[in-house]
Amino acid sequence: MNRQTVHCVVIGVFASVFLLAAGSKAIEINDLVVVAANSVSPEDPVDMPMGQGEEQTSLLPEESEVATARNIFGLEGGYFHPYLNVYEEYSDNVYNSNVEEEDSFQTTVSPGIWFALPRKKVIPISLAPHNTSPGGLQNQLQDRTSPDRFVSYALVGADFKYYTEDSDLNDTDWVAEGLFRYNMRGGLSLQVIDRYTEAEDKFGTETTTRESIRPRFNTNFFMATADWTMTEKLRFQVDYTNFDVSYEENLEDYKDRTDNGVAAYGYYNFSEKTSFFLQYEYIDVEYDEAVENDSEQDFYYGGIKWDTTEKLALLFKVGYQEREFDLEERGGYDGLALDLQITYRYSEKTSMNLSLYRTNEETDSVVATDRTVWGASLGYNQKFTEKITGSFDFAFEDADYSQLIAEDRDEQTYFMRPAVQYLFKEWLRAELAYEYETVDSTQDFFEYTTNRVMLGVNFAL
Repeated sequence: MNRQTVHCVVIGVFASVFLLAAGSKAIEINDLVVVAANSVSPEDPVDMPMGQGEEQTSLLPEESEVATARNIFGLEGGYFHPYLNVYEEYSDNVYNSNVEEEDSFQTTVSPGIWFALPRKKVIPISLAPHNTSPGGLQNQLQDRTSPDRFVSYALVGADFKYYTEDSDLNDTDWVAEGLFRYNMRGGLSLQVIDRYTEAEDKFGTETTTRESIRPRFNTNFFMATADWTMTEKLRFQVDYTNFDVSYEENLEDYKDRTDNGVAAYGYYNFSEKTSFFLQYEYIDVEYDEAVENDSEQDFYYGGIKWDTTEKLALLFKVGYQEREFDLEERGGYDGLALDLQITYRYSEKTSMNLSLYRTNEETDSVVATDRTVWGASLGYNQKFTEKITGSFDFAFEDADYSQLIAEDRDEQTYFMRPAVQYLFKEWLRAELAYEYETVDSTQDFFEYTTNRVMLGVNFAL
């Protein structure tokens, strides 16, 4: 029995078990809002919506829209929502370098517009593809309830960035994304999601030169989902994903690749607040040039989704990841895979978010085959008055590279961001923030410490 046959059998077993257990009663499936955890660096345009700051999305259904609205915060329902963010930033180490540190001011102007039908107060999706994650996402997407029979959404946005240190650094990033979901009466629901991004790697990423060249790339993430609530207790879901990464510079084409994946989920609703699930996912990774890094990956998870009270929500899954390179000399990987996301609302004015993850990712280095990542992030939000809100974000990530050379590479990244926001009007908000980021590496070349101060104004309708 070959590997492809095994994948089909595994998914078939998932489907058979839950179909045989299902009764004739069916209920409508709920709408899905897509969230993905941010990476530790807020400068990386892959891991954040255009023109928006670092923060996590709440798992609590009644808070999910509020958290999203902190960035694109259209507070009135409608079909079209234009927005404009303007940020002025000072950095004491614009190149994220440990030698010849240069300071710079940066002005970022981020216009955009989004559309939703039926009309929405806030965007129904917050999707942040991650370039080194197999399949394009670092965390599992979250389910949200909605009475709508269908949901359609589209957004187009840009970041225009201007630097005082060197005008050659000026650039423009773009994003276009959309979602369509249709909930049928029989409990079957179909959904498609797509996000296209034009951006560039953050300063400090491994390149042939460390400074003025920032490799630009295009990515496209596509997902098609079919899920079926068969009874009040049982639900089955299948996802297909396609993630394409393409760099403009020839020296970076070893990162160009296409990921195709299929995932099957079986949910058992133990109670109204608690669901247990099993998940199997297969991802085929094919590189355009660095074909020696082609691989097939299998993920096996068991998990729980727990909305205990109005104050606490939890998603936890733990499992096993296997990677087999097409080139046998590259060996492979097998080990723990983990995804934990918690939201705790202490009061109407105080809330916290915690996430923890572990996975084996694709390489971002020409002298490494892959990297194993441990990461954690903590977000704290405090509403002081009706107009003044404070927040604090902390993140840590450890990346252990599988090197092709004799030198080991293990990096720890620390990031923190305290901020305060002032709401002038429902359509006008200001923010003052400070960011600290430091990287500790076994190779001195990749180490740096950077401080940033930023002041921004957000307009939205």
